Amino acid sequence: MNVTIINGSPRKNGATFSVLNYFKESLETMNSGVAVEFINLIDCNIKYCIGCQYCYKTGKCIIVDDRVEEIHDIIKNSNGIIFGTPTYGSNVTGLFKNFHDRVHMTMEQLLYRKPCINITTYENLMGSKAMKIMQEMVANAGGYNVNSMIIKNAFNKDPLNEVTKGKIENMAKKFFQKMHKNKPPLFSRIYTKIAVNIFMKPFVYKDKAGKNGIINSWVEKEIIKCK
Repeated sequence: MNVTIINGSPRKNGATFSVLNYFKESLETMNSGVAVEFINLIDCNIKYCIGCQYCYKTGKCIIVDDRVEEIHDIIKNSNGIIFGTPTYGSNVTGLFKNFHDRVHMTMEQLLYRKPCINITTYENLMGSKAMKIMQEMVANAGGYNVNSMIIKNAFNKDPLNEVTKGKIENMAKKFFQKMHKNKPPLFSRIYTKIAVNIFMKPFVYKDKAGKNGIINSWVEKEIIKCK
């Protein structure tokens, strides 16, 4: 089993990192067959999306001098994903949003049938707002949310008390079971089917040549049977 953990915090040793790292340790301790790839987005030199739609046509981003396409392929080959971000300005971090824009996740359905966990930490307000954005991102990209964790934590304080550790361990166990079962819940399957067939497919099929990368991805994932 391959798991990818994405840390959307600019601070590599902050509260979000600590929680995500405990997920990593829990998964590796409980399941010797799990390989975890931990990615700190701040290390990846992620450029801004320029809105050229090159990824729609080719399935690849036109920008090649950062790690986005590498991360894309890591996620593609993962059995499950864990996303984490602190709350900045009542939202996810700009770093996390930039990653989401660049990794051409939604139209390609990069998370199709993949179980996901979302983590957000906050100090004062709007942790639930950031969480809603993350959950929508997962659902819109074809994945499904196994669990979520919103942690209120004072700046520079350790979020890992015994209660939080216990919750993480239980969530990691459930997450592993979902990956092993590999069967998204009915609601997720219906949501994805509606999103692709009613909203995405008409848009894509107006210009098949210009959106060939999306169509190829759908065929590869067996979302559609043929072009």
